[in-house]
Amino acid sequence: MNFISKIKFILKRPKVIIVTGKGRASAKEAIFQVLKLHFKIGKDILIFESDLREEIRQFEWLIKNSSLPVLVVSQVGEIPFDKDFFAGEREDTLEIRKLTKALPVFGYLILNFDDETVREIKDETNLKEITFGFQEGADFRATDIKLNKGTNFKLNYKGSIVPVWLEKLFGKEQIYSALASAAVGTIFDLNLVEISQALKNYKGLPGKMRLIEGIKNTLILDDSESATLFSMIEAIEILGKIEAKRKIAVLGDVIGIGKYTIEAHQAIGEHVSKNADLLFTFGQRAKFIAQGAQERGMTIERIFQFDKIDQGKLKLQDEIKEGDLILIDGSKEMEMRKIVEEIKAF
Repeated sequence: MNFISKIKFILKRPKVIIVTGKGRASAKEAIFQVLKLHFKIGKDILIFESDLREEIRQFEWLIKNSSLPVLVVSQVGEIPFDKDFFAGEREDTLEIRKLTKALPVFGYLILNFDDETVREIKDETNLKEITFGFQEGADFRATDIKLNKGTNFKLNYKGSIVPVWLEKLFGKEQIYSALASAAVGTIFDLNLVEISQALKNYKGLPGKMRLIEGIKNTLILDDSESATLFSMIEAIEILGKIEAKRKIAVLGDVIGIGKYTIEAHQAIGEHVSKNADLLFTFGQRAKFIAQGAQERGMTIERIFQFDKIDQGKLKLQDEIKEGDLILIDGSKEMEMRKIVEEIKAF
């Protein structure tokens, strides 16, 4: 911010929401959707997302001069598909902890309760903390999760319960984003019904477990933006739970796993064998997904392997049939979004 911008900020003293952690982009979008009908976003309320590594001083200045600063921390660890508790690396919260020290006593700290490393941040502050998660003990808690053409769950807060519908969205990160937005909404005096209604307009971000229409009257579960071992397994498990005539898993390499790359990709293949009818793999590492699926009973006739997207995209189009549900997932470097562009309806 230049000098003039700082003077304007000090005179107006807007409310500031800073969203950080690995789920920050989705959480920011959900928060925006909850607040936009009731407040002037960009004027009375400013919403930022950041990993804080290069902007910590700027954000320290903003929250010190804001009339109401709110710091939202999503998760720093990898979200497991099969349990509601996990932990990240403590070093990943160093900048977050620095920023909490700049928050005034009237500010708010909103934390992912299920990530132990994030939850521990509250032990170092005297701030007003609000937590969210799936575990009992979280202030904002999601229960009774059901999947159809989207995600239904019950939002529990201080004895009150409201249903929440995330249309065409799936996965724990989306639910965490909705919970974080509910926590922010209550700070700004919105009630749970208003928050639930606003979340009907939350459409998520491209490539983040979003259901879109595909060619030949199919549906695409688009998770092409990024992938980790845990997120890909969760996406495959969700693929298996959504009703469809046939399920197709289109998977690229998961990059950055390290020395356990082969074993991790084989483990992904084991889940594919239980949840998909056809498997398409793209990349050298993804061949081990095919290997894992075959070892668990998926026949070679149902597996198609390619090194590059251009080599296999036409074969995929040929194999797709009306009523199919197609999961597309892989690390950002694999550019799996190109496949989404090839087979989406428009």
